[in-house]
Amino acid sequence: MIEGYLVKYRGYFWVVKGCEHFDDYVIAYPRYEISSQVRIKSTSVALHIAKRLGVVKYDECLKLEIPLLKRDEIEDVLDPFKREMWPQLPREVDVVLGDLDSNELRDIGLTGSYLVSTVLKSIKPRDVDLIIRDVNVGFKVYRKLRELREKGDSKPLEKPEEFEGCDPETRAILSKSRVLEGVIGDMVYSIRVLSCRESLKPICVESYELFSGELIIAEDVSSLVMPYMYIAESKLGRILVRSLRMRYSEIPVGTRLLISNCRVEKCSDSSTRISLDECTVKLLSTPHFPTL
Repeated sequence: MIEGYLVKYRGYFWVVKGCEHFDDYVIAYPRYEISSQVRIKSTSVALHIAKRLGVVKYDECLKLEIPLLKRDEIEDVLDPFKREMWPQLPREVDVVLGDLDSNELRDIGLTGSYLVSTVLKSIKPRDVDLIIRDVNVGFKVYRKLRELREKGDSKPLEKPEEFEGCDPETRAILSKSRVLEGVIGDMVYSIRVLSCRESLKPICVESYELFSGELIIAEDVSSLVMPYMYIAESKLGRILVRSLRMRYSEIPVGTRLLISNCRVEKCSDSSTRISLDECTVKLLSTPHFPTL
């Protein structure tokens, strides 16, 4: 199981996060309460629920407290790639995926509210959330999305909902550079291109320290494929910057960010990286919006 799979566990459907998981556990966050059929919108509320259920544990490999579900206790799995289970999707999906052949379409998965609505009938599908487990297919879809944006057939999200980790202005302005999520016609969409086809063992964090200061994005390493990675200039020198959050995808080179209490992680593969996922990020400027 990888990013986008939904699993049933103790009264909730949980969304599996990322590509890196353990032999006996998966990292997942509660997203839909089954009895009330209500979506859990914020990560903080999801963590509160996970703590109440006793599944948030300190992991020595990642040096983090994270929600871990035992694989053998998971009650059901909704597979994003089972196309025969998909509900009817907005016609705009064909605009995005219409150039793919049948083999390429096998690597497109459906997750989020449309997927869970197949079992929770009171959930009204809103955004179309897709995952792509083949990088080459992902690049092909990205080129189509870029073409639609340049032609004016799509537009960025005007009011992104989630602000955890960054302020509303930062989230809104960064979204203007991003085509992996946006609006086509009446359809709000989000597309994650994954670097994996199946789960991988995590690269362990040997030690970390907290860092606050300015980052200048100097090089695009993997801004379209999750995990999103960049080389940034900082007072620590040139350093790898990494995130699993889509809000930090497609950051333009030259963007200046002010970060607070971000982890500088020294990893078992001898790499050092700054993680944007457990800290605060504020946009200072981008090449498109130089004075904020």
